[in-house]
Amino acid sequence: MSAVAFDQVTKKFGDTVAVDEFSLQIADGEFMVLLGPSGCGKSTALRMIAGLEEISSGILTIGARVVNHIPPRERDIAMVFQSYALYPHMSVEKNIESPLVANKRAKVDATERTRRVHEAAETLGLTEYLERKPGELSGGQRQRVALARAIVRRPEVFLMDEPLSNLDAKLRTQTRLELVDLHRRLGTTFVYVTHDQVEAMTMADRIAVINEGRIQQVGAPQDVYETPANMFVASFIGSPPMNTIRGTLQGATELCPAAVLTAEGAITIGNPGSAVIGSDVVLGIRPEHLHVTDPVETPSALRATIQNIELLGHERHVICSVGATLMTVRQPNDAPPVAKLLLCRPIPAACTCSIPPPRTDSIEPGRATPQRPRGPSHCGNGNGNNGGPAGQSPDASLWQQGERRCFGVPLLAAGPHHFRRFCLLPLVPTVLVRNAYTITVQK
Repeated sequence: MSAVAFDQVTKKFGDTVAVDEFSLQIADGEFMVLLGPSGCGKSTALRMIAGLEEISSGILTIGARVVNHIPPRERDIAMVFQSYALYPHMSVEKNIESPLVANKRAKVDATERTRRVHEAAETLGLTEYLERKPGELSGGQRQRVALARAIVRRPEVFLMDEPLSNLDAKLRTQTRLELVDLHRRLGTTFVYVTHDQVEAMTMADRIAVINEGRIQQVGAPQDVYETPANMFVASFIGSPPMNTIRGTLQGATELCPAAVLTAEGAITIGNPGSAVIGSDVVLGIRPEHLHVTDPVETPSALRATIQNIELLGHERHVICSVGATLMTVRQPNDAPPVAKLLLCRPIPAACTCSIPPPRTDSIEPGRATPQRPRGPSHCGNGNGNNGGPAGQSPDASLWQQGERRCFGVPLLAAGPHHFRRFCLLPLVPTVLVRNAYTITVQK
């Protein structure tokens, strides 16, 4: 058994609390990622598993053993560091073999050591580099040597402290794939520390999001992304992060569903769950769940001013200001140019701006949602230039400061499926509303 369990574990450095009442169950064979910003306590938690930091209070177990006072060499763990920590004067083969030689208690004979070294080298594609020194290798190859050195020990738990931070983007992608494949083949427990949410989302079985020494949320990557437990998780997970806008919760009436009243209009949300009517709330919407729209087609859309358009090749981010709040709209690269979706004239200041009420189409589970009839793809002014000044390209007028633009959210079917892309994040108490379900999270 190689399960790891934290039970109310606290670590203090003098008066500073680095890890505060940390409770986490890591299953045998699981790939668990500890994710959080710099200084949140994730590396300290990992070092406590390794025995490199003493525990101030609480209980830490590996398998069936309480390891609070067991020295690192007796914990049967292997650790991969951010800095590789290779011996520069040794060959790749000797570096990989070093933990078997250093651990006198293991009593691994020379034949078995050679077999394990060559097996690990073959697993990670290092066979042709065994006679080289670390200085003759690339960053990705050095990282694989560090992984091979950990593999030969055949530990109960692999610990990895931001092992990809020193690699360039291409090598990080390649090494991520290698790590996932390695975990699949070994079936051993991996505990991986990172501040990079892309690594966490692509590699983890589960993610533990940490901030200021406390666990904020634990769950599968997609669950954490879609249903953040609080404001920190909502703003930390996702690139660009979740858009948030403050408002007041308004209850449903016979004519209108529940809505959040903001300074720029009312946004209908469906069932607010346990949130208190009239309370101050924060509405969270992912960038991909917003779209730029024509105010003629959807006159009740939120008013926004285009601040910038970031072109990223595979997609673009339209950054808008809604009152004093900045919001980002994620668009695929093949989406129509923004200018063709916008009415190229200022929106009247007296315009009432809110998201249209939900459609009343009857949708049965398993059936496709009826398609919303599409309006014109752009708004022209009769002179062929889509409202921009003569001689300018359709997108040119987007960069004129102060023009008022509109964007809205996709309309979804009513009933149990409607507005499933919204989550409501009240300020106090901390709750998450998604569809008709409410999850209460203790602070």
